[in-house]
Amino acid sequence: MRTRTFFAAAAAAAVTALLLSGCAESGSEGGPQPRPTRASGAPPTGGEHRADGAELLYRAEGGRSAQNPAFAPDGRSVLLTEFSEGYNKGAAALGVLPLDGGRTPQKVLEDPDKAAVNLPGTSWNAATGAFTFATDRESGHDEVWLMTPGGSPERVTRHEDGSGYSEPSFSPDGAWIVFQQSWEPEHAAVHGDDAEQDSLWKVRRDGGPPVRLVDGKGTGTDNRQPNWSPRGDRIVFQRRAAGSENWALWTVGADGTGLRQVTDVPGEHTDPTWSPDGRYLVFSSNLGDLPNAQVFVVAADGGRPVRVTGDDGSYDGAPSWSPDGKWIAFESAPGGEANPAALWRIPAPAL
Repeated sequence: MRTRTFFAAAAAAAVTALLLSGCAESGSEGGPQPRPTRASGAPPTGGEHRADGAELLYRAEGGRSAQNPAFAPDGRSVLLTEFSEGYNKGAAALGVLPLDGGRTPQKVLEDPDKAAVNLPGTSWNAATGAFTFATDRESGHDEVWLMTPGGSPERVTRHEDGSGYSEPSFSPDGAWIVFQQSWEPEHAAVHGDDAEQDSLWKVRRDGGPPVRLVDGKGTGTDNRQPNWSPRGDRIVFQRRAAGSENWALWTVGADGTGLRQVTDVPGEHTDPTWSPDGRYLVFSSNLGDLPNAQVFVVAADGGRPVRVTGDDGSYDGAPSWSPDGKWIAFESAPGGEANPAALWRIPAPAL
């Protein structure tokens, strides 16, 4: 998902990228790709298939947009956000989609005229059984919340400076939640901040004062969509210089030290999440000047990317790796992000 802050989606990037860090593999510049094979032992979806091997999981009706698939810890369902008026538009509800026969999500949180949005990746935590999300249900700005599928929403953060706390994800032990802080332009001007200098913070699951990990204003950078690694030692996120159209993938230690850049060439490399073993990152990219972003995989310490999806006529993004490592779920908007997205999955590549 192109980052949806509480005030706007990030601007689309003009791309000149030909490679990620190092030399790209043959085909990772938009050419022919070795297609992954169907995951063994996986139940068929019985639905629509694409030429690249992707299988439809869910398509909403009435112009609604299904986005941000995040696997349940047992891999049998996915958490999702459903926007009421198109891609990143209108009110948004959370739903849980079963993967073993059901094709309609069960709504778990829906507030009229409010937006409850989860992040793909590690938003659903095995240690607590809860998932975390952002919503403006009690204030004029986003706060971090959590809930279990059958429970009631619990508010985690409380702040009054006019910024939005969004894109949260859990640490593996469930003790911490990392999130991004974003500013509306009018609030940024008042507080001396920049609307394109998002910072990253972490907060304990049971609340308390947040701890800043990455200072957007102090570094002149825009930092978004943080996802915790399976080992709990590092956090991946997307970063750009304030005002730039080029996003790169970075990681940082769980204590805010040890910043490392994963991709280092111009382009739009976004939506990063981890493989279950922590060795790889799956992300969305227009690598090689693609007409629409596609899903790629790269080693967590950098290297040559592998292209996973192959439908140049659709935007493919917001990917999540299944807990068993066999599948990658993602959102796909035919013709680009001006159109509603549906949820798909594709076998993970053999790496």
